[in-house]
Amino acid sequence: MLEFAEFLTISPSSMSQANVDALLEAGWTDGDVIDIVHITALYAYQVRVAEGLGIEIEANKVNISAELSFSDKVSSKTFGSIATHPG
Repeated sequence: MLEFAEFLTISPSSMSQANVDALLEAGWTDGDVIDIVHITALYAYQVRVAEGLGIEIEANKVNISAELSFSDKVSSKTFGSIATHPG
């Protein structure tokens, strides 16, 4: 999954169905793949906006999910064998 995210970040135009198939064969679901792509793209977007505006991101401000108004309504999710807990 991390290799997929790195490849998507570095070479997005080179992604192919074979890359997605490798995640599916490793046990990830279609929904997991969509989440991985969205999270990777969101992070890349945030970094590019910050870089473009000359904003320095503080290391202790990485987890903004606790500040989001909908975070209380988000349930735990399992990605493969990794359980995540919001907030």
